[in-house]
Amino acid sequence: MPTVISHSLVAIVFGKIFSKGTGTKFWIFTIICAILPDIDVLTRYFGVPYGHILGHRGLFHSIMFVLMIAFIVVTTGFREIKHLSKKWWSYVAYFFLIGLSHIILDAMTSGGMGVGLFMPFDSVRHFLPYRPIRASPFRIISFFESDGVQILVSELIWTWIPSVAIIIIIWFIKKHKSSKNIVLDNTHSK
Repeated sequence: MPTVISHSLVAIVFGKIFSKGTGTKFWIFTIICAILPDIDVLTRYFGVPYGHILGHRGLFHSIMFVLMIAFIVVTTGFREIKHLSKKWWSYVAYFFLIGLSHIILDAMTSGGMGVGLFMPFDSVRHFLPYRPIRASPFRIISFFESDGVQILVSELIWTWIPSVAIIIIIWFIKKHKSSKNIVLDNTHSK
């Protein structure tokens, strides 16, 4: 699995693309939806084996789970948005994509058993054909005991650099748009 940092950074990029001056609540839910599928790491403390439907990368890494979370987040966290309106559905789609980004990143890792993309309807776990991201250990201390540097370099190359590049591109586009609008406003005011 990629680290919480990588999942959060990718979510922030999505948020920068989607966001139009939204507040703290939007960003908190963005990060929560980005990391929530990994709640299943806690099931191992209850004796649930890795390969079980409730094990790591099982049901909590499914399309059904992230879709359910998106509906719950928008319904309970954004009550000010009219239920079933166009804006409401756009928020559901956004938070669903944030959760889906987690699943896609995990399916791009070199370790584990794959993700339970279609659970509970299908117990097969899936990987993407191209898996360049090195799987990170469950425990932080393991970064210092194993090949933690190589894992972080892998995430740097495959998630952090592209994410920061996208944020910079978005910033340039928004800056160019706003400067163009200022020029247009000045020519119309004369």
